[in-house]
Amino acid sequence: MNGTFFLIQDGDCKMNSGLLDLILFSEKRKDFLLLLKEGPKDIEEILEKLQVPRTALLPQIKKLKEEDLVIHEDGLYRLSTIGEIIVEKMQPLLDTLSVFEKNEDFWADRKLAPIPPHLVKRISELGDYRLIEPDLSHTFDLNPEFVKYLSNSSCIHIFFSYFHPQFPALFLNLAKKGIEISLALSEAVYLRLIEDFKEEGREFLKKENTSLYILEKEKMEIPALITAVDRIMILGLFNESGRFDRQYVISLEPQAIKWGEELFEYYRDMSREVEIK
Repeated sequence: MNGTFFLIQDGDCKMNSGLLDLILFSEKRKDFLLLLKEGPKDIEEILEKLQVPRTALLPQIKKLKEEDLVIHEDGLYRLSTIGEIIVEKMQPLLDTLSVFEKNEDFWADRKLAPIPPHLVKRISELGDYRLIEPDLSHTFDLNPEFVKYLSNSSCIHIFFSYFHPQFPALFLNLAKKGIEISLALSEAVYLRLIEDFKEEGREFLKKENTSLYILEKEKMEIPALITAVDRIMILGLFNESGRFDRQYVISLEPQAIKWGEELFEYYRDMSREVEIK
């Protein structure tokens, strides 16, 4: 490979910055490599699928061939063995970049420490998420969209560490509808619940379809909210100032819901279940 340092060690690809620049700093080259991941293609099929002029693409293909990432034979372009390894490793990186680039300012101001390392590594599973922004017309109310998603679920797993005075009535009403609800609370939120909403809390726990857990860990970075329900995942993170500005990450993708479920279980498994007395 012309001047490119490439090493395969313990199943990982390590490349110098020149090769990374070659792949990532050109949409045409990147899209071309990802297309060849599907299998060998002739130039006409490639041009049709990528929707780029031949004169614009051929110089980019030439650069990839010079680095031995692509082979052209019998009229077909295909990935070399090295190209296959690199593209396989490239996809998770691109998916992760896509998550952060979609809302750069949001992620730059979020505390990510509450997300355990094994799930941070899989943050690309949030997929095609979007943000729920604060609704100025409901300044003192729960976000209507958030309430709607919970109300239309058959099973709710939720952890939260900030208190809203409408939470007790909301979850009690959802439990009365027969929705399976598993709540995990920070200790501060639980204390607020039993001090100011003791009756609602006792009635909630009397339901056969409810469970309540308290996270009693101290000096631990925790998220504002994690919700995993039938068809949606909702995540709320504190900003770098330690405030929750009521911006939620929301995703409907199956892998995101599974990711959210695992994050909920991470905190639930560190919590103590509360039994009614």
